[in-house]
Parts: sequence; C-alpha cells; structure tokens
Amino acid sequence: MKRKRTLYECAHARIQGRRIYCNRGYPLSQKSGDGGLDIKRLAEGEPLALDICQPCPDFDCLGPPLAEEERGWLKGKEVTRYGATAR
Repeated sequence: MKRKRTLYECAHARIQGRRIYCNRGYPLSQKSGDGGLDIKRLAEGEPLALDICQPCPDFDCLGPPLAEEERGWLKGKEVTRYGATAR
C-alpha cells in the first residue's frame, strides 16, 4: 500500500494567521471560503493527508513523514480541558 502524502511533508504548506493554506493555490478545503484549513487541526496533530494532495503535480517533499507522536502541541486532555484555541 502506498503511503499518503501529508501537509507536514509538503514544502508548499504555509500558515497565515490561524489558517493553513497552499502557496501554489490549491484549495485544501472545499468547505471554507478561502480554501484554507483552521490551524486547530495542526495543533491537535491530525494526520493532514488531504485528498487534493495525493495526485498533486506540485507536491514537493521536505523529507520523511513526521511521526504521529511528534505532531501537534495540544494533546488529549489539554484539548478537552482548554479547547484547541487556548494556546
């Protein structure tokens, strides 16, 4: 089985304010008005293996995937206790 590409590995993933976006212009979300994702997903360590990234011709890999335990900075109890935007 082929490993999925993630935003953690892509050289074109960017953060601006509280949003994650693609600097090549690909919409990371069809549901948002700006095509970006809430940074909360990154903070909680979600996989971020988006469908749009899988066939992307501009995907530029920064290196090996980030280990699951190294993702995010809000973990289980913190997210429940304080909410994802508390930090």
